[in-house]
Order: sequence, then structure tokens, then C-alpha cells
Amino acid sequence: MEQIHDPAVLLNEIISAAEKAGAQKIRKLGPVHWDNKEVPLVKILFRSRPENPRILLSAGIHGDEPAGPHSILSLLQRWNDPLLSSLLSRINLDLFPLINPGGFAKKTRQNANGIDLNREFAKGHPAQEVRYLMDDLRYREYAISVEFHEDIDARGFYLYEHFPEYTRPFAPAIIKRLEEEGFTILKDPVIEGMPAENGIIHPGRGRKKSHFRRHGWPKAIYMFRHGTPRTITAETPTMVPLDDRVRMHGITLVTALEELCGRGGSTTPP
Repeated sequence: MEQIHDPAVLLNEIISAAEKAGAQKIRKLGPVHWDNKEVPLVKILFRSRPENPRILLSAGIHGDEPAGPHSILSLLQRWNDPLLSSLLSRINLDLFPLINPGGFAKKTRQNANGIDLNREFAKGHPAQEVRYLMDDLRYREYAISVEFHEDIDARGFYLYEHFPEYTRPFAPAIIKRLEEEGFTILKDPVIEGMPAENGIIHPGRGRKKSHFRRHGWPKAIYMFRHGTPRTITAETPTMVPLDDRVRMHGITLVTALEELCGRGGSTTPP
């Protein structure tokens, strides 16, 4: 996949692919401004049946992590692939493909105003991009929230999974599938200051609750605390080629959906 560096061009490609894939609605939540430029924060909705679980997929909250938005573009371009289309027909999917267009343009983790958007979700007056998200998400229920990230320092893939104690994790199946495909998993016992096992971090285990109060809630914690029973945050290593990062994200999503819908996972929030 050829990397697109202009957020407006990338977003137009994503919207065009979504329209071809049959998106029911493409909503512009509001404009994001920087350097006399403007790109909207967009939400894309696909609907199958009302009784099917609703899934949230997000990318691009950090501007220096291009693999996420490109992975969503790849997903939309492959919409009619048999395996993928079979899974997608069993869910209702909401997409935030590019949350931080200003940071994407500047190739920075933060937005154009120097704010880390993924630490704003417990603030009373968050950055505008986060306010758009919170206003939209406040009353919506999802069976699972998946986020595409990448880590500039990581030597391999790892992920975070938040889920209730009474359910089974999806992360081991994702790690197993990635290893079968030949991808390297980061197996350090501590990742990002948290205990990890086989590339899996379960936030809150081994880390004091005060950490997120000090540093700010990421979107995954916000979703979990507001009723989404499972969140998965996939971290691909920036040092590998873009095509490999896109594939890792794709495998993460497909495996999570198989676990949710096709391998005995609950298809509705508890």
C-alpha cells in the first residue's frame, strides 16, 4: 500500500471507499483546524440488522501513527472479500478513521495544538477533537471497541485488552493468529510500565489506579468505564513496513470479530 501523507487526500480516499462499500451514513462531526487548513472529523456507519452487535473501530488519534487510518482504508477496499464480508454482515460497524488530522499532517503524536488527544477523556474541557467524540459516543452502546495504534519503539506487536473478569479474553487468539502469520510479538515482561504476558497487557492489573488520574484517560478506558464491555488496542511496530502493519491490524480485527460472533463469544453487551 502506498502511504498517503496529506490527511485531506487520505480522508477523501477513505470516504470514497466507504461509499463504494455501501456505507449507510457518513457524518461530519465538526471541523478540525490548523495552519489555515481544515479537515472534518468523520464517522462512517455500516448497518446490517438491528439485532446484530455494534462494533466501534477507531484510528489516527495519534498523528505519527499512519498505519491505523491506512488499515481502515484497506478494510474498506477489501469489503467484499468472502471471509471479511461474511463477518461484516453479522455486525453493525461504526468507524472513526482519522481522529487527529492536524497531527497527521504534522507527523506528531499530539494534535496541531500540542495536545495528546488520547489523554483527554477524563477532562471537563477536552480538546475539540475529543469533545466531538465524547458528544457522539455518550449514549451509544458497543459490544467491543477496537483501536488501531502503533509504537515507534516497539520491536514487535503487542496489545491491550480490557474485559470483565467473568468473560474470556480474545487477545490470546489474536496473538496466536499473528504468530502463525509469521509476525513478531513483543514478549517483554513489562511493556509501557505495565506487566505483560506474551504480548498482552491487561490495563489495571499491576498498575495503580492513580496512574490514569495523573496522566489522563485514554479513549479505551473511557469506553470501558462508559459501558463498552471489551476494548482492544492494537500496537504495531513502526519499524516494520506499512503493509505489514496494515496486515497486523487487519488480522487483529478479523480475529476479534471471529471471537465475538463466530467462536462462541457473546454478541451483545451484558
